[in-house]
Amino acid sequence: MERDYQIIVWGATGFTGQIVTEYLHNNYGSEIRWAIAGRNLEKLQNVKQKLQLDANIECLVGDSFDEASLRAISSRTDVIISTVGPYALYGKALVSACVQTKTDYCDLTGEIPFVKDSIDSFHEQARANEVKIVHSCGYDSIPSDIGCLLLQEKAKEKYGKPASNVKLFVLGTKGKFSGGTVASMINLMKEAKDPEKRQIQSDPYILCKDVIAGMPNQRIQNFVWYDPRIEKWTAPFVMARFNSRIVFRTNDLKQYDYGRDFMYDEGLAVGYGMKGKLRGTMLMLAIGIFIKLMSMSFTRSLLQKTVLPKPGEGPSKAEREGGYFKVKIIGEDEEGENRTEVFIADSNDPGYGSTAKMLAETALCLALNADMLPKQYGVITPAVAMGTLIAGRLKKAGFIITVDG
Repeated sequence: MERDYQIIVWGATGFTGQIVTEYLHNNYGSEIRWAIAGRNLEKLQNVKQKLQLDANIECLVGDSFDEASLRAISSRTDVIISTVGPYALYGKALVSACVQTKTDYCDLTGEIPFVKDSIDSFHEQARANEVKIVHSCGYDSIPSDIGCLLLQEKAKEKYGKPASNVKLFVLGTKGKFSGGTVASMINLMKEAKDPEKRQIQSDPYILCKDVIAGMPNQRIQNFVWYDPRIEKWTAPFVMARFNSRIVFRTNDLKQYDYGRDFMYDEGLAVGYGMKGKLRGTMLMLAIGIFIKLMSMSFTRSLLQKTVLPKPGEGPSKAEREGGYFKVKIIGEDEEGENRTEVFIADSNDPGYGSTAKMLAETALCLALNADMLPKQYGVITPAVAMGTLIAGRLKKAGFIITVDG
């Protein structure tokens, strides 16, 4: 039986939720059946008026802690987009509701403990109900996960085997963060004080089920070093730890199609020569100071009051449109040969403008292209849920995606 909607945006009054809503309105409008949802009807109606949504776009009201209200909403749609974070605080009940109502789900979480909890709590039931629960469908971790999938498909096609050593390099990025991102960061820091959750965040295979002895110790870049693969100095990339867990889960769910010896890491390109090395060193120092200040309650509170964006705040539309990101993913075999490259770029703030595209196009892919998608269900990754089909949608949405072998 056809449901009322193909897509519902949950959290449409939040900063990212409004950007996703605006993207759907501007690019698809009446072509799809969709609605917006949140906890406050007046705020939803204000968003509807502000964005000049069509009169027939319904505003649905629910509560992140009232699962009955979430089931009532999710049962009316094929796919639900969740933009309400921190997900560890506000996300679990909606995932549960979607599993029960057999509704596909996507979000933009970058929280390892939340994804781990979701897998442990819902994977088997979601698989039995043939539901796709797809976390991390924004800048974390679509470029990493889909980029690696494209690279491995090309490597197998050209060389007859997957690349065993893959690294993503952020070649350039420009963007700001919002109050919601700050809230998620603070919650992750609080969770890191719990030894069990700290272990969850440090284990590279924590999201994998089929882990055996002898699998490689994954290396996360923690220092500035010169990388001959791109002939530049590189620094640690702040989201490498999370993105790599998603890529490893994809390999696990694909029954180690990338190989049991598969190595993956990410880094930030900072430039050539001594200037590049110095830039990377200063960046690491700045990040270290920021993390230290955020870890102490007094300085964290001071930063929140004076410098950091508050919930609902973030970069302006002009700032988002002036942002961009460029990443190159390079894969080689164990001898450093059989090189394959994937390049992905977009001309929007990666955390918001580009993320809104990726999240919305994921939902559209799940809703409109269901018959063409891999028949794999559960709490799964973007690459496992959609295969390479999402790459085609993103290219039509303006992304640059190239594959070279």
